[in-house]
Amino acid sequence: MSAEAALVSHPVALLALVLAVVAGARLLEQRIAWVQTISSAVVCTLLGILFANIGVIPQASPIYDGVNAYAVPYAIVLVILGSDLRELGRAGRPMVLAFVLAAAGSFGGSLVATLFFGAFVGPEAWKLAGQFAASFTGGGMNFVAVGRALETSADTFAAASVVNSLSTVPWMLAQVGLYRVLVRFYRPLPASMPVTTAEDIQAIRDRWDRTTLTITDLAVLGALPLMVLWASEELAPLLPGFPLVLWQTTLALVLAQVPAVRRLEGAPMLSYFALHLFFVVIGTSAVFSALAGQGPLLAAYMASIIALHFAVAYGLGALARLDLASITIASQAAVGGPGSALALAMTMRWPALVTPGIIVGIFGYAIGNYVGVACAYLMRALITR
Repeated sequence: MSAEAALVSHPVALLALVLAVVAGARLLEQRIAWVQTISSAVVCTLLGILFANIGVIPQASPIYDGVNAYAVPYAIVLVILGSDLRELGRAGRPMVLAFVLAAAGSFGGSLVATLFFGAFVGPEAWKLAGQFAASFTGGGMNFVAVGRALETSADTFAAASVVNSLSTVPWMLAQVGLYRVLVRFYRPLPASMPVTTAEDIQAIRDRWDRTTLTITDLAVLGALPLMVLWASEELAPLLPGFPLVLWQTTLALVLAQVPAVRRLEGAPMLSYFALHLFFVVIGTSAVFSALAGQGPLLAAYMASIIALHFAVAYGLGALARLDLASITIASQAAVGGPGSALALAMTMRWPALVTPGIIVGIFGYAIGNYVGVACAYLMRALITR
């Protein structure tokens, strides 16, 4: 759909509509239980697809170019600035080990599945291997970041993004069923786990949804990511071929350990807002015909990665004598991110695992880009060998 043929094409009006879509998706998540399960980010993608394909908004615009260029790297830096690696101690050894196994399952699963599906997926299969490995370690933000770093083509990116966005809920439902079948083969959840209260859970949700921002916090949070993005470009020539997104991730991780930076309010909320803008834009690039053509194949490809992830995470978790509840939440944190880990922990009535699941999920944001880029280049080496 060309800009001229779209109902809303003027840049100012288009930006207003994109922001309205974000607001509407957030309202739906707050008021409708099943939308909360799939997340407002997925709703933004689906609405972007719908509006672009029925002619409400164009499929290309300078507004989208700006969001693509700045929203994602900005959001990556902001969310990592809120990551304190020392919090991993609060998650506990079983949860951290379970998450490491889950990330290993995503990495290995992406490699093996791509060796099988690569010929069917096409020449960009190695890129998708990296994107899915990143996504199933940290979440959709990492899928987007690695795809941008590897310059995945727009059609492939859009189709795979929709498939990836729809992975969280089916895997969550599958895990509920798997727990009931497998629980007798694993150790029970330790009774000594600290309990997470309703107030704790609301505070976790509020961290991503609302905050008290001072002008100073807003100014610093506006400036710090820009400094990281600039410094990354300046440092990039030192290691030719080292993806820019890894410079951004590394510098943000270093800054996040500075106490003054950790005390800033609002980084998670602002990053989540920026990601919502990007998820709307992702949807606009998805053409129904391309989704119909590539969608089933990519869905089968993604399902095989998750199946292999399951085999590694649950199998090695059993050998390590981890309890099944920790394995379940760690796997969900890897595949769906910290928000879905929270939702699953509450569904299964494991309040003691809410905070640990959130912590390792945020840690996944920090390492997902490294995992994804490493998987992509290893896959490319294996294919071209």
